[in-house]
Amino acid sequence: MLAARLDAALRRHGVRAGTRRAQTFAEALAALAPATRAATYHIARAAMLPSIDDLAAFDAAFDDVAPGGAPLRPPDAPHVHVVPQPPPPAETPATPEDAAAAPLQRVTASLAERLRERDFDTFSADERAQMLRMIESVRVPRELRRSRRRRRNPHGDRFDLGATLRAGARTGGELIRRRTTSRRERLRPLVFLLDVSGSMAPFARALLQYARVAARARPGVRAFAFATRLTDLTHVLRHAGDAQLAALLGSAVRDFGGGTNIGANLRAFNDRYAQRGVARGGTVVILSDGWERGDPALLAAEMARLRRLTHRIVWVNPHKRHPAYEPLVAGMAAALPFVDAFVSGHNVRSLDAVADAVGYAIKTP
Repeated sequence: MLAARLDAALRRHGVRAGTRRAQTFAEALAALAPATRAATYHIARAAMLPSIDDLAAFDAAFDDVAPGGAPLRPPDAPHVHVVPQPPPPAETPATPEDAAAAPLQRVTASLAERLRERDFDTFSADERAQMLRMIESVRVPRELRRSRRRRRNPHGDRFDLGATLRAGARTGGELIRRRTTSRRERLRPLVFLLDVSGSMAPFARALLQYARVAARARPGVRAFAFATRLTDLTHVLRHAGDAQLAALLGSAVRDFGGGTNIGANLRAFNDRYAQRGVARGGTVVILSDGWERGDPALLAAEMARLRRLTHRIVWVNPHKRHPAYEPLVAGMAAALPFVDAFVSGHNVRSLDAVADAVGYAIKTP
């Protein structure tokens, strides 16, 4: 991708544009779709040039990723006269009722589709209730695991000698029917660890709503919030309604909107809950942007410990929605080697990817 390659080329020439400028450049390319190299150059210069003093290095880096001798100033576009075409005749509805209902249905469907694509941190207070209702329709996976306990099954995979002999005692010693057993199947535990610090708060509210939907659809769902300390939110999942969800989250979490200490909170979760069976053999969904205020080495050690206890770890980072995103912050880089699935989860549509990551084994490249 051009934005990522230009960012790497700038670093080679001694200019640090940063991930945010690269994200802005990628979004501008998608929105403007420049047709010439010169137009692309000027968009890149506006988005990614930190200082005019770095212009020479910027030009050299741009030539590395987009070689060519065309002038960098875009030429004047030729004037094209477009003859307007008359609009097609409108189809006559079958009935007056259809004529009134059809536009309303199209507007409602279009609005719902736009809301599904909106980032969670852009919803107003009036739109948030509709967003929570839309999350109700997201699929809830029900992944099963095979237990060590066994039960009677006429089509089982293991011969049960004791049951066969007991049945034979009831028929005069004749072993009429062969008894077999199979291993039981149970739902895997599902745990949500939600970063509620700063800009993560809107995404935490949305993912907590999804956790609440999952808790109503299946047993074994737990939720925890963390910023500078760990808070158990499982009671919120069981007792909160849609309208009270945000208020209960803010009142239950004392450090809501504070700083982040991911490694220390993971250690607290492993000591108090994961080691005692809450997440053993289950799936853990972690929502965080990876900005670690503490020691990244502690985060890596606790992620390795959690990985040994669980079946799968899914990391949700809303910044991954940007095409030029790279996990360069220390916390994210330390955690990523222990993650099975890395998804964005920034809007209602992307929650489908979270559900897929929980229900199926998706390895990060």
